[in-house]
Amino acid sequence: MQNGGARPYGLIFAACLAVWLSGCNSNPDVIRDIREFSQDHFSYVDKAQCERPLVSMEWQRKMDEQYLANFFMPWHQATSRFAKIDVEQAWVKLKNDSRDGRKSSRRRSAWIRKMAANAGLPSYPNASVKAITIDAANLRHLPAANPVYFRTPLAGEKNRPFDKLQVSSIAPGTPVYVSHVSKDKAWAVVETGYALGWMSLKELAVVTPEFVKRWEQGPHAAVIRDKTPIYDDKGFRFRASLGAMFPKTAESEDTVEILVPVQSEQGQAEMRKATLLKETAMTRPLSLTLCHLASLANEMIREPYGWGGLRNNRDCSAMIRDLFAPFGIWLPRHSADQASEGGLYVDLSNLSAAEKKKIIIARGVPYLTLLWLKGHIMLYIGSRNGEPLVFHNFWSVRTTSERGQQGKKVVGHAAITTLYPGKEFNGMGPPEGVYSRYLRGMILIVPADQMSSFSPPGTGG
Repeated sequence: MQNGGARPYGLIFAACLAVWLSGCNSNPDVIRDIREFSQDHFSYVDKAQCERPLVSMEWQRKMDEQYLANFFMPWHQATSRFAKIDVEQAWVKLKNDSRDGRKSSRRRSAWIRKMAANAGLPSYPNASVKAITIDAANLRHLPAANPVYFRTPLAGEKNRPFDKLQVSSIAPGTPVYVSHVSKDKAWAVVETGYALGWMSLKELAVVTPEFVKRWEQGPHAAVIRDKTPIYDDKGFRFRASLGAMFPKTAESEDTVEILVPVQSEQGQAEMRKATLLKETAMTRPLSLTLCHLASLANEMIREPYGWGGLRNNRDCSAMIRDLFAPFGIWLPRHSADQASEGGLYVDLSNLSAAEKKKIIIARGVPYLTLLWLKGHIMLYIGSRNGEPLVFHNFWSVRTTSERGQQGKKVVGHAAITTLYPGKEFNGMGPPEGVYSRYLRGMILIVPADQMSSFSPPGTGG
């Protein structure tokens, strides 16, 4: 699916899904929720209403206008939106982590001091440049590509994809504002519409006012096939993840022509044309229907977990954000911000697990409702046998042995589960499960007065 060309993606996906599901059902090491619940989102939507819009077009157009304003914000700011203290926070935390007296910590302290000298933050901000990402890029807390991994707290977690320096992955074609450049001219502090961090200058090209005007002009196409390979007349450029956005220049019955950014020898951004199959990109915003939501969500099933977009994979909040991007619905990058800014917030923090489930099933709108607990966010997709079902990307589930010893069982990908995934491995743990126990809130993405006249299945019982 990642090799490009005019391939029957739908057939390939269906075949891969069938093989994967078969493997799950016969593998006792896979948590029971994933074995017992279909991992095909079309199993949870009503085919009779699948293609009907869930919201008014007026509301969706308004959301898309706000999305574009947020997305292009870095090109319309004259100065940095962040103070020096915002850039320094990560340094302070890492310095504190390096004061436990260990030899490795002393080496890290020396390494941090060396990076701090190269960063030159006493002169922050020393730049004011508008640019664009020319490839899939990474925002880092410090100007360094090498990872700094968290220590493993419990048994059963090897090769954890948790890098302390990773802020977020950034899609190619993303507008950025450069506020500061390191002394060695290799790194820059950049601001996107939703995140702040250090980025390698190799991943950026400077834009001119003419470039900005054309790139913003629209219409725009949204990538709807994850990790779509992009080629221009010079060859392969990059892989674009689901949700990435590019100006559309033309379309035929089967294809969409887009513009992609490249870097000239002088470091400036230039535009090249690329042609995509319509099964990989569509004019945005897509109509907000259950069919489109299920199709895009299926693109992310089994997507490997990646903290902060590490290794070009997604964490829980990045998956939610990318899922709604093609519909013109802007969500912040991190789970706590999605909870506070993603829509109408319903407080669940002081309720019992049973009361939480009752409210979620009664008031939650499948595929348009988020469930949040500190450090994690999930998409509510409906209920089965009185149990809310969620779609989320998560690393592991807690386990408790018969002797009370705690551990973790790695899942490491996006999946459909109940609010108690891995319950069978946690007989000695809390009976309501970690998610239900610590669930704080429910976020309704779409206001009730903007919903279409029909209610999606699962909203009432």
